Amino acid sequence: MEPIQESPTIRQQLIERLSAGTCGVRELSQELHQSEKELYAHLEHIERTLKSGGKRLVIEPAVCLSCGFLFEHRTRPQPPGHCPQCRKPRIRRPRYTIR
Repeated sequence: MEPIQESPTIRQQLIERLSAGTCGVRELSQELHQSEKELYAHLEHIERTLKSGGKRLVIEPAVCLSCGFLFEHRTRPQPPGHCPQCRKPRIRRPRYTIR
């Protein structure tokens, strides 16, 4: 009798996908069939997990599409709601990768 193969967890799938290249949460949500809100929680956990393994979650910062403001000092994986400079909600969401 053959052993039953376990499928990888969502976090394992996320780590594998982000190790392969840069991706946004919307794309990950569609690929993994998970809600974006759920994936943000997983990303926070993955960030802590990777530190112990010598790798890190790299966040390509969000950018305001109206004025060009770069959210470079933001550490949370969730996208901002609006730009602090022009107050408009036209934000290009952050993208993620593992290095």
